[in-house]
Amino acid sequence: MALSLDEHFTCKKILLYALPNIGTMLAITSFQMIDGYFVSNFLGVMPFAAVSLVFPLIMLLVALGFMIGECGSAIIAKLKGEENISVARECFTMLIAALLIGVLVVSAMIYFFLPEILKLIGASDELIPYCLKFGDILLCFLPCMLISTAFQSLWIAAEKPVIGFRLSVLEGLVIVFFDWLLIVQFGFEIEGAALATGLGMSTFTLITLGYFTRPNSSGIHFVKFTFKPKEFLKICYNGSSEMVDAVSVNIVELVFNLRLMKLIGEIGVVAFGVYSYVNEIFLSVFFAISATSITLIGYNHGKKNFSEIKSLRRNNIILTLTLGVILAAAGILLSEEIANFYVGYDVETFNLTVTVLQTCSLMFLLYGFNIFTSAYFTGLEKSFLSACIAFLQSLIMPILAVLVLPEIFGTNSIWFSLPVATFTTSLVAVIFLLKK
Repeated sequence: MALSLDEHFTCKKILLYALPNIGTMLAITSFQMIDGYFVSNFLGVMPFAAVSLVFPLIMLLVALGFMIGECGSAIIAKLKGEENISVARECFTMLIAALLIGVLVVSAMIYFFLPEILKLIGASDELIPYCLKFGDILLCFLPCMLISTAFQSLWIAAEKPVIGFRLSVLEGLVIVFFDWLLIVQFGFEIEGAALATGLGMSTFTLITLGYFTRPNSSGIHFVKFTFKPKEFLKICYNGSSEMVDAVSVNIVELVFNLRLMKLIGEIGVVAFGVYSYVNEIFLSVFFAISATSITLIGYNHGKKNFSEIKSLRRNNIILTLTLGVILAAAGILLSEEIANFYVGYDVETFNLTVTVLQTCSLMFLLYGFNIFTSAYFTGLEKSFLSACIAFLQSLIMPILAVLVLPEIFGTNSIWFSLPVATFTTSLVAVIFLLKK
């Protein structure tokens, strides 16, 4: 069923239009879960703990790709709604060029300071060698990781979400193949997992950049442009809430890991690492819907179609709340199967992982609603409101909860930090929607 941006979007149509992007994000996160399976089951607990420590750090940088992708999608969709396609092309080219230049500078800086950063986030002397082997290789592939991340949204703005989905599946298959080849067949250690991830994302990036280097049926391609700092900063500011979401999720993981190393040790990091894979899978559904919603709202904002924007708001709220109940139930009911998949070889780690999954999955009930509300205000260029919700949901409330709850209610209450943060933020999101 082919859909265009000009249609009236019911809940069903929103889901159908978002399906390729949902498939894209599910493919990426699913294959990352399989990547974790190879590390845990073929290399052991310590390498898996190292991956759980380093990956959130790398993803902090990848958040730049989320910001460029989300804000770029909104502004390009708006320009297309205004029938200003030439400016949309220039904006598209400027954003990708700035992303590539910025990531080269940042990744070089992180590379030299990685050992010191690892100590700050609580890595033990035993874990640091594993972390360095994994992190040094991933940093070499960081530009590809950012391009891959940014185009999860930009393929939607180009009205070619199916191509983005197919490329994501190809990327994941490449990762799994090289995981099997390098770790299982050739006996590589943790370096094999890092190389597999990098090679998969390089495949996505090279094909994507090749597609947009020449005119194509999407109408969007790279052109000559003049860098406009003022406009670039304005676009980035509008997408800051999406970057906050992506950055904050990983900052919270780092803070969690730091607290867990002190309160429980490596076993706590491993258990939370398993939950993080499930978290990425489930949240990818919400992020895919919000990315689609930003494009739809941005397009109708450009056309001044306010009745459709109101309809999109209502239908997205219904959709995200319904999916929240389904995903929370799935996380709880499948907790033992998921734990067994990763750490079934260790009884103590298995039992703790089941507890973590069953408790933390409560956050999915309202997380999608919060993400959509933030995306809704981004699409309307209400950046401050969007950023407030994103900061509360993804950074301020989780960190407050993870620091305070264990001090008041004991160590085990740390697992309630994410549900408490989500429920609190939803109250603020409701207030913003009612007032606006």
